[in-house]
Amino acid sequence: MRKLVLRLPKPVLFGLLGALGCLIGWALGEPLLSVIKPGTASPNDGTPDGPGRVAPVLVFNNEFEQRLKREEAQSGDVQISLMWDNSNDLDLHCIDPNGERVFFNHKRAKSGGELDVDMNAQRPYSTQPVENIFWPPDGAPAGKYRIEVNHYAIHDRINTTKYTVGVKHGDTVKELKGAVASQETDAVYEFEMAPESERRRTLIDVRTSRPEVSLTATLVIGLWTALLAVFASLMLVGGQNYLMRRPLVSLRQLKLVGGGGVAAGLISGVVSQYLFSFVAALMGDRLREFEWLIKAGQVVGWGMLGLLMGLGMGFFIPNLNRNKAGLAGLAGGVFGAIAFLGAMSVAGEIGGRLIGTTVLGFAIGLVVALVERLAREAALIVHFDAHERTVINLGPEPVILGSGREVHLYLPKERGFPEVTALVTFKDGAVEMDNRLSGKVHRLEGGNKLEIGTLMIEVQTDSQSTR
Repeated sequence: MRKLVLRLPKPVLFGLLGALGCLIGWALGEPLLSVIKPGTASPNDGTPDGPGRVAPVLVFNNEFEQRLKREEAQSGDVQISLMWDNSNDLDLHCIDPNGERVFFNHKRAKSGGELDVDMNAQRPYSTQPVENIFWPPDGAPAGKYRIEVNHYAIHDRINTTKYTVGVKHGDTVKELKGAVASQETDAVYEFEMAPESERRRTLIDVRTSRPEVSLTATLVIGLWTALLAVFASLMLVGGQNYLMRRPLVSLRQLKLVGGGGVAAGLISGVVSQYLFSFVAALMGDRLREFEWLIKAGQVVGWGMLGLLMGLGMGFFIPNLNRNKAGLAGLAGGVFGAIAFLGAMSVAGEIGGRLIGTTVLGFAIGLVVALVERLAREAALIVHFDAHERTVINLGPEPVILGSGREVHLYLPKERGFPEVTALVTFKDGAVEMDNRLSGKVHRLEGGNKLEIGTLMIEVQTDSQSTR
């Protein structure tokens, strides 16, 4: 196994480790995200301000939104949408305050309501259908609205069909779930629209009102992102230690990775989700016109996560330029976000997050290792035996040799090596070794070889390619 791992170039190895870490974080984080899926309520729950009120969530490209966008559905003061997952013909009905029913056989009401999407009445049948009724902005009459779902015809092996109804009226958003059998009709939901005069807000009201931002969603997204950061970082730190023949993770490193990863995840997740929720609440019904805001928020969040992870790896990889590693991590995060956005349109929510987080981890691990290699001016090539070697960048940060727990290169304590045996640095174009056994500082030249304990160490100061 070790021989197979050592045959991989370090950037590829780190890419695979980063991807694996993000996959672990994704698997643990998926149940967490169920907390902030759009609120659900039971049919006939007529409370206008009940548990269905939700704030937009950054990591979701809601299935409703995808289907409605696909069919070019319209929205307004009132929007009622129905979706189900087989080829049966379900029909959405809404009785307006004037008692006029909007449905497939009467698609436009005098009050302005319209059924603009009607599916599975004729072939070809869809297994991802959606229907939509809306009243345009400032066009919904005051009074009571009643929503029903009718199972009109069976086109599938399944009779009883589960459905989801999405309702937006004013500032309230609900999702209601139910099931209906053939020729049955469910009374799903009732709500009241206030008179138009009471709905209008003055310019001062708009400017001074504070958009609602879901703190629960913001915190959950932060924790979800933290899981990605923690496990991706653990895998990268473990990979670095594996190459150095050190314990995979020390207690000190575990604390640093845990604390730093949680901080990085919370910062990137909370900031991006809060900004998105704030803008989404501020834009209201016009959010669809600014879909790029959603995508920009995702790119910002994932880019910030990559930036912080790149900076953090500088604490574990000797003489890794933290600024360059941070920028490389930023690039990796942006690349992962782009993959996430592309995958969401093909693979849906869960598949999109799976693909996106895998690409995110691979990209961050890859670019951090590339930065380490490309920024190298001098290095120690450590030969563990005739078949295995690794490379440690030299720089102003000392590379520590000794028998202590936090050294970069371990020397056997049983052979008399103290916790700190020697420090090797590269400053002002010169490699120096501070030998704590002799108390002397030696200047080393490129090509010098030193046998220390069981290790053969070679000094490199040129641009020769190394692993």
